[in-house]
Amino acid sequence: MTPDMDRLERDLCSASGDGLTSDEMGEVISRTIIGLVAHDSLHVCWRNPNTNMASFGFWHRLTAKIGQTQMINLYSGQEPGHPAEQAHRGVLAQVVNARDRLAYKVLRDNGFGSELRLLLRGSHGVWGTLVLYREQGGRPFEQGDVDRVARLVKPLVAASRSYIRATPLRPPEKDLSPGVIVVGADHAVRGITPEGHAWLREIRLPGALANPEWAATALSSEVAMASRRFVRDPTTPRPVACLPSAYAGRWVSIQGQPLNADGTGDVAVIIQAAGVELLPALSAWYDITGRERTIIDQLRDGIPAKQIARRLDLSVHTVNDHLKAIYRKISITSREEITAVLSR
Repeated sequence: MTPDMDRLERDLCSASGDGLTSDEMGEVISRTIIGLVAHDSLHVCWRNPNTNMASFGFWHRLTAKIGQTQMINLYSGQEPGHPAEQAHRGVLAQVVNARDRLAYKVLRDNGFGSELRLLLRGSHGVWGTLVLYREQGGRPFEQGDVDRVARLVKPLVAASRSYIRATPLRPPEKDLSPGVIVVGADHAVRGITPEGHAWLREIRLPGALANPEWAATALSSEVAMASRRFVRDPTTPRPVACLPSAYAGRWVSIQGQPLNADGTGDVAVIIQAAGVELLPALSAWYDITGRERTIIDQLRDGIPAKQIARRLDLSVHTVNDHLKAIYRKISITSREEITAVLSR
């Protein structure tokens, strides 16, 4: 007997609104779905569909090492199943096994024998991936598991939105100066500024990443690799990640800047309070429409509603209706609040 999907979605959304830590959320997700697809460990990585950059993730019984190794292989083209590539090929779920020799070696080196990857794809794009692992000696994932795990897309996407929206959108109580993590071409952290250390203490990462070295690596690795890729191919998404306040204690912006022209050397990864970079994330997670996003841009510039109406060839009544929808979606009460959040 398999779980009812509506009930499973309600359970996940309810847990997501309970203010649980990322470790607790990883455990809840594993416990909730294990009756559908048996597994020993899992990782859920949530991505902003507007930028394809990772935003946050939940881990359960998994070390940080395997996550970093797989991420490095993804960006070097040696690992199957990058979310963007899966979406391009129309692959919703896939099993990693001995046929994928390099990927399988990573599994074996970390005590696993089989891996199942599910693309969390919704109407707005790719929201992330669910990765399930089975230990060596256990039954490998099979087609039946792929068919069952595909039913988890809708409940998990709904849970992610509940998790983010459960924390009010407010400016942080204290300011932190931007911090910098320098990442070398070998993906190792070369140095961290004092302000960077302050951010590492501030951001609430999963226990698997609690070690300062792993925390720095977790926050900087993908942004640094995406920054190098952006130098080589400017048509790829700009490498800016936004961590939500439910996960990090405040909305945080992480972006990279290669320190040489061809992107082959060190990358400076800047961590700071999210300001204007937050808008693409809000648009995705809070269902902000294109018109509403345009109006928010006008609000940030201090333009009154009457002038916004003239600029957009709308009635003032229509602009005010859009404003009410924006306030309702992100649970704020005035333009001053949204300006305070986005103008940092």
